[in-house]
Amino acid sequence: MKVDHPCFECGSPLAVETHTKRTRVGRYKVDDGSQMMPVCAKGHVEMDLDQLAAYERRAAIVVLSEAVDIGGGEIRFARKALGLKQAQLATLLDVAPETISRWETGAETMSRVSRLALLAVVRDAPALARLQGSEGARVSEVLHVRAA
Repeated sequence: MKVDHPCFECGSPLAVETHTKRTRVGRYKVDDGSQMMPVCAKGHVEMDLDQLAAYERRAAIVVLSEAVDIGGGEIRFARKALGLKQAQLATLLDVAPETISRWETGAETMSRVSRLALLAVVRDAPALARLQGSEGARVSEVLHVRAA
C-alpha cells in the first residue's frame, strides 16, 4: 500500500508496512510491532501524536502486567503516557500526592493493589477520560473487582 505523499525527511516514497517501535519504559525495553505505519526506503517512519501515545500506553501495559519488579521509572513512564501530573494520578488511585512521588523516586514500593489499579487505568484510556470529567472521581469508585 502506498501513501499519497513522500517522506517528510528525505522525500522518498512511503509504503505502509509493519513497523517495530522500541520504547524504553524505565529499566525495560519494549518492542511493539503491532502496527502498520508509513515507512520510506531509508527507514523513516511517519507517525502522529495519537499513534505515539498508543505505543506508549501499550508499552506501559506490557511492563506493568509482565515485569516482576516495577520501580519508579516504570511508574513515571505510565503516568506520563497517560498525560497526568502526580497529583492527578494520586486522586485517581486514592493515595496522597506524596505517595506518587515516593513511588517514582524509589523511596517506597508500590503495592500490588495500586499496581493493578494503575494497570487498569492505563488499559482503559476512555475510562480515564470519563474519570477526568467527573470531579473528585477515584479508580476505587469505578472499578468493580471481585475476588475469586
